Amino acid sequence: MVTDPVCGTDVNPNDTEVQSEKDGDMYYFCSIDCREKFEMNPDQYLS
Repeated sequence: MVTDPVCGTDVNPNDTEVQSEKDGDMYYFCSIDCREKFEMNPDQYLS
């Protein structure tokens, strides 16, 4: 399991296609909404 960086939900990376790459790292999300928020301002969620 990994943690959705936007909402903190546990996500199984093998069970989701909702993902995004930043600086060579892959991030996984529980929903498209969380991915969109992340992609608009990833540094907000990674700091």
